[in-house]
Amino acid sequence: MNDYIKIGVMDSGFGGLSILQNLSSYFPYSDILYYGDLLNSPYGNKPTKKVLELVIEIVNFFLSHNVNAILLACNTATSASVEYLREKHEIPIFGMEPAIKPALLENPNEQVAVLATSLTLREEKFENLGKKLNAIHRIVPYNCDGLASLIDKENFEKARNFIKPILQDIQLRGIHSVVLGCTHYVLIKEIFQQLAPNVKFYDGNQGTIRHMYNTLKPINMERDAELDIYLNSGTEKDYEIAFRYLKHSKREIKQYVK
Repeated sequence: MNDYIKIGVMDSGFGGLSILQNLSSYFPYSDILYYGDLLNSPYGNKPTKKVLELVIEIVNFFLSHNVNAILLACNTATSASVEYLREKHEIPIFGMEPAIKPALLENPNEQVAVLATSLTLREEKFENLGKKLNAIHRIVPYNCDGLASLIDKENFEKARNFIKPILQDIQLRGIHSVVLGCTHYVLIKEIFQQLAPNVKFYDGNQGTIRHMYNTLKPINMERDAELDIYLNSGTEKDYEIAFRYLKHSKREIKQYVK
């Protein structure tokens, strides 16, 4: 892999921002170009073919900006397109996978709840993961269409009201482990923990970045790395929201948000 790595990171909205802190820790000297497709969000309730078309357009955008690695920081986009894209392009293309495996391994013989969009839950990739782990009977899916849009709008009260009955049902079933199968949900992980303090929440962010690092093997050349943010149809208010979601990042994000 090149000494200098420029990574394109996409999501339907702001969800992919949840992974940037992990990404910056492993790739401190790599430039990052973030694309949030607010114009076409949400993705979760769209037909698979439509999501594939949207992601292809974003990948072409990245290629025109000379990235040499791409992360689909969106579980829905990954489900709809990652295998197709890997066949079409030579550059490394990474995707998100719900952290179902660690949740199952750490909780043997117990059921695990998976919160995700309808597209993620209906795709063959999700079913195959359950079969591969021989644990379909232990995975309890919850369709959370609509939650990502609330998070994109910072409508935390409605998000809390959306989540609350789901977590109540999960706990009534005696389930103690929940997989957050959408990068948006990680942005409000604190709300999940407040509503269900006795439940353990899993997400795939750290595992994904570790896999990227092991694959790309970047050489740490000290340089001033930049994070550029492009929000499709984004308003000034949208960029302000992006900055707030990025406030915990280790980079000096403010000077790079455009």
